[in-house]
Amino acid sequence: MALTYTELVNKVRDWANRDEEVVSDTVIKDCLKYAADKAYRSLRIPPLENVAVYDKATLEAATTNANSNNLSMTEIKLPFDLIEFIQIREIDTAGTTTRVFNEKLDIRTFNDNNAEKYTGFNYWARQQNVIYLSPGFGNGVGSSPDKIELYYYRRLPALDAVYSVTVLNYDAGFLTTTGAGAGVTNSKQLFFNSETGSTAYASNADAVAADGTGTITNAYYIGNPTPNWLRDDNERVLLMGALAELFAYVQEDDQARKYLELFKSEIVELNDENSKRNASGGNLQVNFNGRGLI
Repeated sequence: MALTYTELVNKVRDWANRDEEVVSDTVIKDCLKYAADKAYRSLRIPPLENVAVYDKATLEAATTNANSNNLSMTEIKLPFDLIEFIQIREIDTAGTTTRVFNEKLDIRTFNDNNAEKYTGFNYWARQQNVIYLSPGFGNGVGSSPDKIELYYYRRLPALDAVYSVTVLNYDAGFLTTTGAGAGVTNSKQLFFNSETGSTAYASNADAVAADGTGTITNAYYIGNPTPNWLRDDNERVLLMGALAELFAYVQEDDQARKYLELFKSEIVELNDENSKRNASGGNLQVNFNGRGLI
């Protein structure tokens, strides 16, 4: 059964058997955050996979005619939640792969016109929060791409994250009325008029503009909790990790070591389970490129 964030905090306290005079809720919340941070460093499982898509107009605007290698180059910004790259590919309007950027270079080699590369074109490199692709978008041999797709491992939203109070989230059913006024934490107003019924508007002016003859009303809403795989489907990882942090905080080293080992064991089991899943169902082939070393 999925736990709410408050229930998860309470579960950590129950397992730790420490009252709030010894360990406050604030400390437990910090421990949960630290446990999630550590889990993201090692977990490589499908719930952490994500795809960022860059559209044609954005890519064409980010493409320059030539870099130091006398090839075109495209710059794209990394997703804020990226942990690790899986694949970068161009695709056309039919969804067919037109090119995969399979040669990853360090930034010095990428910019060095005299450096030797071991595959023909389709290079990429990273500098800070930008990826450089060369040849640039639309300049691959015989390709007519429509977008670039970045497939990667990500960090999940914060354990206590909630949906923003917006009209779109209201329409999607991600908000709950507070039944109260502005005193509720993170609450925000949405506006309605009698002519459009249940249609929500972000401001009183928008509601009036939609139909000036209607009676304008408002209600306060808060966002529902956003999904989080660690919290909702595998709280054991967070529980063991948070207990390791908590007992380190109260300087009970034996308990801290015990729960740290349990936390690591949970991570290994989940990764092993995914490795077995990936290797099942057929013959598995993986290509490795040692960049001239093998």
